Amino acid sequence: MLLVGAVIVWLFGLLIRVHLLRTPLGSLNADEAYTGLQAMSILNGELPVIMGGAGYTAIFDSYFFVPFVWIFGAHVVPLKLLSSLWWAGAALLMYWLAKRFVGRSWGLLAASMVWVAPGALMLLSTRAYEAYGLGLLVSVLTAFATIRIVTDRELPRRWVILAGAGAGLAFYLHPMFIAVALPMMMVPCWIHRREIRRWWIPAAGSAIFVNVPLLLWNVRNSWPSLSQPAPSTESVPTRFVRFFTGLLPRSFGLKNPGGEWIWGSISLVIYVMLLGLIVWGVVELVRIGARGLVIAIPAIFCWPILSLFSNMGFVTDGRYTIVGFPFLIIALVVGVRSLVVRMKRPQLTGVIAPVIAGVLWVGVFLIPWVRDNAPDVVDDPNANVQAIVDVLVADNYEFAAGNYWLTLPIEYQSDRQVLTAVAGHPWGAVFPWQPQFRWGVRLPQTQSEVMAASPSEVAYVFLPGDEQVDILRLPIEEYERREVGGAVLYLPLVHSVVPE
Repeated sequence: MLLVGAVIVWLFGLLIRVHLLRTPLGSLNADEAYTGLQAMSILNGELPVIMGGAGYTAIFDSYFFVPFVWIFGAHVVPLKLLSSLWWAGAALLMYWLAKRFVGRSWGLLAASMVWVAPGALMLLSTRAYEAYGLGLLVSVLTAFATIRIVTDRELPRRWVILAGAGAGLAFYLHPMFIAVALPMMMVPCWIHRREIRRWWIPAAGSAIFVNVPLLLWNVRNSWPSLSQPAPSTESVPTRFVRFFTGLLPRSFGLKNPGGEWIWGSISLVIYVMLLGLIVWGVVELVRIGARGLVIAIPAIFCWPILSLFSNMGFVTDGRYTIVGFPFLIIALVVGVRSLVVRMKRPQLTGVIAPVIAGVLWVGVFLIPWVRDNAPDVVDDPNANVQAIVDVLVADNYEFAAGNYWLTLPIEYQSDRQVLTAVAGHPWGAVFPWQPQFRWGVRLPQTQSEVMAASPSEVAYVFLPGDEQVDILRLPIEEYERREVGGAVLYLPLVHSVVPE
């Protein structure tokens, strides 16, 4: 019965993702294109430690994508489904983690809530962002290992090493995951505070070991990871409040990206009930003891920790909820099950209640969001960028420069027939808070190659309303202005008369 249910859930989650990829929301953005382009660079011999032009974010996704690029070349859908692979792994681990608290049927519900994610998180699971899906997977794995440690006084060395390495890897993947890794580690650190040899040395040692590449890279580059990515325009309390007024409602499918409540005024009632169930679940987890605290403490403290990061004020796409998401899910399932158990109806507790909860989850927190934000299927969500690529390739342009959000997708979708560089404010600028890198320059080698090319060989691409013609390297009258694929191209006229 559980296996059949798991297969149905897996197929449903896959179908929702396929649907999203066939709508305008399935278009490839620049951050995703970077993941694919970095895989191509690795294939060509580069071995980067961290995301180009930043002081943080591991690029393991790109390394995992290398075999596919090597065999098949650049394709959008497989790249976007890479993240879903990590979500599937996280859902599988969630089952093994949650069933330690709520049993098999409710554990399947928790796993289903991860795989059939709500609202904006379902869309996020189709985004090929570096470290997000992997961070989710590593967080759940670390929680599982940590629970084994706090419930086994023998301190099995393999679980100690796995927990320490998991916490360290979470930080390496993206610093935001320290918001759950640190609270998780507080529990075994307190319980085994006197176990220097059996806990502290192997756990800390494994955490440091997985970060050796990051540490060496920082030593070589004057410690850019210690800098905030940008100066903050909001206070810490403001960011903290926005997590609950903007981030979580979008993540759970109760608000659209623009901030409108999907269910109208009743959405607020649903949201308060949801938070109430999570809080009740946290209380129940605390009552369980040490293993419950491994889940409860991150569920509570990840939000104030996250608010310390200056770039966490962005809530529109709900992406930062992924940090605390698995802990909120376990708390929610524990809370719901606790209320059902209090009804003293065993026939409900076993199978019926989890099924009803799963149906409500999909019907309230996912389907309405998909209906509002991704109702229409299109022939090709990436047709606009492909139209630009077709023009550049047909006119024999091998180089293009301009807006970050256009250049990287152009380079990826052209399978690097067109090499690109960012140009125009703020792209390529050096800012005082991170002077080691130029803003938005993800692939420095390609950037240098494009900017070193003859001006007559470089096309420029801008978003409408942001035509920064002052950066053109030739007089403006020596370019043909052409509107293609929702963008504005400036094509050097002299290029068209250069013989092949």
